Amino acid sequence: MLLEKYTEIDGIKIFDDQTISESDYNPMGLDNLYQAEEKHFWFLARKEFILSKVKKYVSKTAKVIEIGAGTGNVTRYFKQHGYSNLSVGEMHLGGLKYAQNYGIHECYKFNILQNPFKDEFDAVCMFDVLEHIEEDNLTIKNVHVMLKNKGYMVLTVPAHRWLWNREDKIAGHKRRYTKKELITKLKNNNFEIIEARYFFMTIVPLLFLRVFLSKDNDTMVSEEEHEKSITMNPLLNQILLFFSRIENKINSFVPNIFGGSLFIIARKNDTI
Repeated sequence: MLLEKYTEIDGIKIFDDQTISESDYNPMGLDNLYQAEEKHFWFLARKEFILSKVKKYVSKTAKVIEIGAGTGNVTRYFKQHGYSNLSVGEMHLGGLKYAQNYGIHECYKFNILQNPFKDEFDAVCMFDVLEHIEEDNLTIKNVHVMLKNKGYMVLTVPAHRWLWNREDKIAGHKRRYTKKELITKLKNNNFEIIEARYFFMTIVPLLFLRVFLSKDNDTMVSEEEHEKSITMNPLLNQILLFFSRIENKINSFVPNIFGGSLFIIARKNDTI
């Protein structure tokens, strides 16, 4: 069910009456994302891990939306693996146009803090989005409204405050989460936790090293920092992809107490 009217431009549904702040993610980064998402180990291993979890709970015919989808790369990956009823939501038209190029036809420009949907989706996905939003509790409440009864909220977020570094500031992050903290927020908003797992455990030493090599000095992020490309030595990239894929396969069998990222899938309970 739609709660608000929209206009349509080039196949993108735009909720024009919303006041949208785009300050928490710099759209200049979208071009860099588009270039990196099919090469960089982090993007490749992350979407493989996400799909391995999502397909356990969400059917391929379910109505799924990815919010804060960037270029729509993860949704494209779902599409390649048989999911057929897919949508993306973004605040940036540039990202939605990339998603269209990927063959994703249901594209919405809206702000989750001014949610225009009610009881609409079987699953709402937010992959490394919630940490960009100051009002994360309101975001979770709005996702609850968007979901059909017993629908799923699927999240990935960066983990552990002790891994905070300059790259978090450049990315526009407000926080990094612990598993306990995010589970509490979801339960307080009437979600049942189905699965919660840290991942990217093998790269935590590198992330911890980055805390010192790229320390956040609390200065404003420069335009040069925003425009910095996402690149890595090709050999190191392949090595990290190899170990991340091994970790993905054994993640469910190892102690789960830390990681560079956190995955949670939660199910909507009765309406708040």
